Amino acid sequence: MFVPAHPRYADVTGADGRPARVPFIAYELFGHPMDGTGSEAVAFAFTTRDRLVAALGMAQPWVATSIGPLAEAVAEHDVTVLLDPLVAPGHHNWQPDDLAAYAREVR
Repeated sequence: MFVPAHPRYADVTGADGRPARVPFIAYELFGHPMDGTGSEAVAFAFTTRDRLVAALGMAQPWVATSIGPLAEAVAEHDVTVLLDPLVAPGHHNWQPDDLAAYAREVR
């Protein structure tokens, strides 16, 4: 699966008392009207990279993962996974400039 996500870093104090940066992956969540009563958070998963790019654009960061670990990780937060969701055209969360700014931020 190809899942909208990006690396994040937590600045912590290591066991030796020195500052450390711990990397982790943040899955991106989207609002979706699951039952018509409002919007719930969902995780998108795409069966191909081409489908992810068609839905969210070339600048969308992503990770490749298996559906099982993804579903387990988001279920802990009452989030559902939508497989190959239909997304309104032009709904791109990330633009090329966003990626450049993000890269500068995490350096």
